[in-house]
Amino acid sequence: MRAAFVDAFAMIEPFFDPQQGWAGQALEHLAYRVVRENFPALDSDEVHALVVAAHRLYIERHPDRSDHLPRPTELLRANL
Repeated sequence: MRAAFVDAFAMIEPFFDPQQGWAGQALEHLAYRVVRENFPALDSDEVHALVVAAHRLYIERHPDRSDHLPRPTELLRANL
């Protein structure tokens, strides 16, 4: 999973960016789909962990553009 993180983060980082939303809606829920499609060997728990880690990294790297995102502790386990 660690090996996949760098590639996965590059793929899903735009979904956390508020300027990439659609009609004012955030797109971070699409990150799960992209990770599942591109890393089929990961199970649902690994997909969730990867997306949460990417979410946390986005907030750390872009504190000025992350107020719209829930904090990682607020993320519920997605039904994958």
